Amino acid sequence: MIPLRIIAGTLAALGFCLGVTFGRMPATSAGTKPLEVFQGGIVGKETIRFYRSDGGIFSALLGIDLEAKPGLAKVSVKETSAGGGIRETQIALKINPRKFQQESFSVPPAFDQLSPEVLERIRTEQEQLARVFATSAAQPLWQSPFMMPVQGDISSPFGYRRIINGSPRAPHAGVDLRAPMGTEVLAANRGHVVLLGDFFFSGNSLVLDHGGGLYTMYFHLSEFKVEQAAEVQKGDVIALSGMTGRVTGPHLHWGAWLSGARVDPFELIKKLSGSSGNSSHSAAAAEKLEK
Repeated sequence: MIPLRIIAGTLAALGFCLGVTFGRMPATSAGTKPLEVFQGGIVGKETIRFYRSDGGIFSALLGIDLEAKPGLAKVSVKETSAGGGIRETQIALKINPRKFQQESFSVPPAFDQLSPEVLERIRTEQEQLARVFATSAAQPLWQSPFMMPVQGDISSPFGYRRIINGSPRAPHAGVDLRAPMGTEVLAANRGHVVLLGDFFFSGNSLVLDHGGGLYTMYFHLSEFKVEQAAEVQKGDVIALSGMTGRVTGPHLHWGAWLSGARVDPFELIKKLSGSSGNSSHSAAAAEKLEK
């Protein structure tokens, strides 16, 4: 059997990363006690696609979405030998709830109600994003550590819940970082530019594919500094911050998407990066936010 490893990643509501190896240990060594993860966190690396990593081990990044329900869940991994034999291993996960900040306020109906034309535009844009997120490069392009795209403080945290005019709205599937107009926005890691466009809510938007089902997103930009399909390296200037889209002031919305799950981008720094330089600063900012 081929040795396999599944490393779980984080997605917006519930996120985590695990480190479990198969093929060189009995299947039962995965443990009878469920691995515990929190919403929006990362416990290791995981993806639904396997890729060859160091030592001939196949790894995968797996994420848990921000709105995943707390409770017990199972990850099923099937391993096929060269002769066609199949072995299946199950990993038990306990998804713990994470307390997200919340606020309620009222706005005039004209601000809160969208016309049929706008709703159709939003639907089309959502379909465009779905197509982008379905075509990730098979092999990971990123290398540890991840870095923050700007050094601003957090103005709106991941998972933030808003209740407007008495109705719950979609949770904040990223983090807003303070960035004066025209601040250089850096690529959090190596990747390909898979989306440049002007969207109703997010304004000028850029998406990087880091391979293996992992993407990072950069919204409300004032200017793009790269072209569609370009390959960028970690730390490259990819855009300038702005206030395009449905916003009230300049900032950068930074998000992460992992194999269909919305995850806290700070988890990429805390769990996949180790500690050095920029990543240490980022991890400290995230820890401060959670307290």
